[in-house]
Amino acid sequence: MVSTALKTSQALSAFPPEIIPSDPTLQPTITALTSGPWVQWFVNTFVVVTGTVILELAVATPAAYALARRDFLGERLIYVSITAFLMIPPQILILPVFIQFAQLHLTGTFVGLMVAYTLLFSAFVTFLLSGFFQTLPSDVEDAARIAGIPEWKIFLKIVLPLAKPAIGIAAIFVFVFAWNEFFWALVFLDDRVLYTISIGLTTFEGTQGQFAMNRLMAMSILTSLPVLILFALTQERFIQGITTGYDF
Repeated sequence: MVSTALKTSQALSAFPPEIIPSDPTLQPTITALTSGPWVQWFVNTFVVVTGTVILELAVATPAAYALARRDFLGERLIYVSITAFLMIPPQILILPVFIQFAQLHLTGTFVGLMVAYTLLFSAFVTFLLSGFFQTLPSDVEDAARIAGIPEWKIFLKIVLPLAKPAIGIAAIFVFVFAWNEFFWALVFLDDRVLYTISIGLTTFEGTQGQFAMNRLMAMSILTSLPVLILFALTQERFIQGITTGYDF
């Protein structure tokens, strides 16, 4: 990506190709930055991703807690349904979701896209967090109930502080998913001003499916930096969440 971003259009077609450009230039990056409202697209993406993370955790965390720590009618059916939802390709859901959101006038808005992402990721996050809640000892909760502490306060004051590592991992997953997501954003956002960066990258496509590859790679580097920085800061927990699941 870096090598291609530093090449001129003529150097891209050179044979044999050069790994290290003999005449590197920043012109493709400068041209790419002026080709569209990239600052606005970055802001849009941060707004959508931040809102999605907050909304997702607000919905999935209490749902996961209820499934893991409470016995109620239909609990097993709900858990199996959530697991089955993970097997459904998200592309199958786009048409019915879009029709319902259009009726609610939520298409073409950040709020609609954030709600759609929340629906899309909720099964995975609920599944992830419920596995962690199942590993928590119940002694502290039982003692709090004996002391007459309300259930909502037990959840907020006792359970959530213990679940911070798991919630942090869930937030990282949602951030990466929402940051990279393209298809749903393309369908929901029809105004160029509202584009996220994943859609903005497609503006480098020319006629007959050809891409301005050096400009595309230049902007791809910039759009990858937030995720790379996030991974560098949280790589231990991120990998742990993938490999061990619930051993936080």
